[in-house]
Amino acid sequence: MTLAMTLLASQAAAQTTPESRPDASAVIQETQRMLESERTRTRTEQAEAWRLTERDWERYEALMEGPRGVWSPNLDPITALGVEARSAEERRRYAELLLAVERDRTERELAFQRAYDEAWQRLYPDEMPVDEFTLRPRNAFHFTDEGALQARLTVYVAVEACERCDSTVSELMAQGAQMDIFVLDSDGDDAVIRDWARRVGVPADRVRARDITLNHGQPDPEHGITMGSLPQVYPR
Repeated sequence: MTLAMTLLASQAAAQTTPESRPDASAVIQETQRMLESERTRTRTEQAEAWRLTERDWERYEALMEGPRGVWSPNLDPITALGVEARSAEERRRYAELLLAVERDRTERELAFQRAYDEAWQRLYPDEMPVDEFTLRPRNAFHFTDEGALQARLTVYVAVEACERCDSTVSELMAQGAQMDIFVLDSDGDDAVIRDWARRVGVPADRVRARDITLNHGQPDPEHGITMGSLPQVYPR
């Protein structure tokens, strides 16, 4: 609509006599051509951002207009194409592409995380960082600085009246597990989580290194996460 209005306005400004007015069908055709060119350019840019071909992107758009778009409305293009692959070769191609894209993304996030951790240690050396409120777990995999791919755990706990929560976290720490701990009864208070972490013996250096993260959480009955079901541990 914006392109059409711009084109019409520029042509109207150039008109001097009734005889010089352009044919309406020609204006419409030119506007449609410009809109299609813009859609093609956008499609190409989006495909390149995901390392896909334009044909890949067209198939992705078609898939998301069907049942897959209803089942998984926020699914990324590579995964959507992979789960709807039409052959083993196609499935393998998308799997390898997703791994490459995820690895690059993780490396960028690690670089920023190191900068964040350095800033935290410089500005707040005596405090353990507590992540902002979130229910969305981190990536299912964690790349160490050496490039090793390790599985992480998501752990849901409460700080009050949950001895099993304390003992479970202590046991996992003794095993050297990497985990993201979500505290359901912190009421958004960082001090509550820090006090609990000190009581349980969570090493501050492992928190600063992001080997263990401390997070605010809340019950999620739809997924079986309730105060009465704690602790809960999910490998990812």
